[in-house]
Amino acid sequence: MGEGAKGPGPSRPGSRVGLRLSPSLGLILAGFPLLLAVVTWTFRSLRSAIPRREPRIPHRRLRALARDGVEIAVTSLPRREGGGPGPALVLAHPAVTGQSYGPLVDLAEEMTEFFDVYTFDFRGHGASGGVLDLEHGLEGPAADLEAVLGLVREGGHLWVGVAGFSLGGMAAFALAVEKPHLFDALAVVGMPPRFPDTDPYRMWLPLWFLLLRGLGARFAGQKTQGPSPLDLASAFPPGLPLLLVHGEREAFYPREDLLDLVERLKGKADFLLVPDAGHAELASGKRRFISWFVERQGRG
Repeated sequence: MGEGAKGPGPSRPGSRVGLRLSPSLGLILAGFPLLLAVVTWTFRSLRSAIPRREPRIPHRRLRALARDGVEIAVTSLPRREGGGPGPALVLAHPAVTGQSYGPLVDLAEEMTEFFDVYTFDFRGHGASGGVLDLEHGLEGPAADLEAVLGLVREGGHLWVGVAGFSLGGMAAFALAVEKPHLFDALAVVGMPPRFPDTDPYRMWLPLWFLLLRGLGARFAGQKTQGPSPLDLASAFPPGLPLLLVHGEREAFYPREDLLDLVERLKGKADFLLVPDAGHAELASGKRRFISWFVERQGRG
């Protein structure tokens, strides 16, 4: 018999065996650095789309504890004239932004001309703990605001107003219906009367939540549960001063929902329409907004 062809045989200890990749896997691995760069750029672009800054005036960092144990980060900005505890104003930020949201910090600093101002991060935002769970509706954010108002009252402030923006307005509105004694006046800016319908986008929510984490916000859940401001409007306490601020360029919710809300409130609210404002913006209405609070505090 002739000598057969010799194969490669078993590999010897210490010998190197080449790793052969399929063309598709090789292409994926080769493109991973590019994908990572694109994702990083996307996160940075999204973060830069939300202007953030720290206060440029004296301030203190505080902590409040919500009734379910979540720690809430709070910032106190005292009145410019100083002195003991005076009238206070609590600002509740829109979703995703946090208390370092540039326009909110601008407003807080401006309002120190008249008030001791407090800002805070809702759960799942900034330096606060926890996550914002859609399944629990406004229960978590309302508990956060309640904890902050308790901290403010403990500081000796006899008059306490609240201004809530978008999500902050929804949480404040719900808490005012449940516990009106915590408020001396309430203004809501760009408050959606209804929860947004997430059903058509449910399959994309995990990706959306991942993007939100890149913006510094931690969300969970599939569908918002619980009563909306529209559901609660008829129960809003008639003796509590309420201001609804709506921008004519509002694109987050339809005008019909706002009109429905106004109708259900049955004259319990003042109304400020701002022609050049978009969602949760004050724009040219800022001075009238500030004056509304100053006037209500003067009557307190």
